[in-house]
Amino acid sequence: MKIMLKNYFNTNQTRIFTALILTGILSVSSSLTLIKSATGASANFSLETSNEVLKDNIKPNRLPRPVANAVLRDLARRQGVFTRQLQIIDYNQQTWRNGCLELPQADEICTQALVPGWRIVVSNGRENWVYHTNNNGRSLRLASANTPSENLPDKLPASVKNAVLQAASRRLQQPIYQLTIIEAQQQTWRDSCLELANADEFCSQALVSGWRVVVVVGGVGQTLVYHTNQTGSVLRLNQKANETTLSPVQIPASELPPPLDRGIVFRQISSGGFAGRTYETVLLTDGRLIRVRIGDANDSERSVRRVSVQQVQEFVRSLKRSQFSQFRNLSYPAPSGAADYITYTLTSQEGTVQYNDISQNNLPKNLQTAVKAWNQIVASAQS
Repeated sequence: MKIMLKNYFNTNQTRIFTALILTGILSVSSSLTLIKSATGASANFSLETSNEVLKDNIKPNRLPRPVANAVLRDLARRQGVFTRQLQIIDYNQQTWRNGCLELPQADEICTQALVPGWRIVVSNGRENWVYHTNNNGRSLRLASANTPSENLPDKLPASVKNAVLQAASRRLQQPIYQLTIIEAQQQTWRDSCLELANADEFCSQALVSGWRVVVVVGGVGQTLVYHTNQTGSVLRLNQKANETTLSPVQIPASELPPPLDRGIVFRQISSGGFAGRTYETVLLTDGRLIRVRIGDANDSERSVRRVSVQQVQEFVRSLKRSQFSQFRNLSYPAPSGAADYITYTLTSQEGTVQYNDISQNNLPKNLQTAVKAWNQIVASAQS
């Protein structure tokens, strides 16, 4: 990473300048491109069947058909229905942290190797199921079917389930369909604070019947543990069970990327992963979002897209609200022994921070908020 950041910047400044000139040319042909894209999307849609992936036309990486078919067949067999009665409503690429796809059976030993694959959500219109798979679908696991039977949340009251999912959704700013309850155990708490008293808080010493509920976030291994009463009207997050925040290290001055040029609001450099490629994405004050692959001699992976000036201004405000500057020149390293992860280097006008995709969910909350705001900008950009 250190060598790559040093080597590419000289040539890359010329590439960015050229991209700015070409933007004018691109805008002239934008209407033709839009018509062509719309025609292509229409032709694509006509080939889709009722149980194909709904979002193929907007996802950056399409779900491979063999993976989709494997998941649909498995769930159809389990539920005793036809595959045409099921529909994939969401999917995301994931890198699982072990050979069990982060869903081990009781007493199962999992190889500690990173496994690239997919997290897939399937629906029959009434219920949703979450699957973890490898890259080709030959290895797959149903998330809700891989916890010990005594811990399955089948008997969890709907009021408790809804209260926990809503609380987790608000805390993480994630939609509820990205959350899965993987464990629910009945408990008798020893006080009215559900054994999670705040400092200087008075708790009556009365027994309280309730639940201990574990929520997994986005199928990537991060969990939230909640204590509730019997109905879910009272619940508390077990902070100690969720304290997995990483400790940062200072980025050496020799490894810092150059500061942003005038007119550039934000820059992301992504490097590593299985492909070992490096990409640079910059956001300009006028809303242009330029992405290039470093080392691409033919410029075949260069794109220029746009967001509104208002979105740029809101993004800048969100950086200030999340106090992005407090992470100036800090790096949140990958776990010891990890491999094939992607390193992200984010730079604003106030400094640089570095993290990796494996540890993203364990970053400080403010930094996660800033990362989410940036990802939303990238996702909303239009050609």
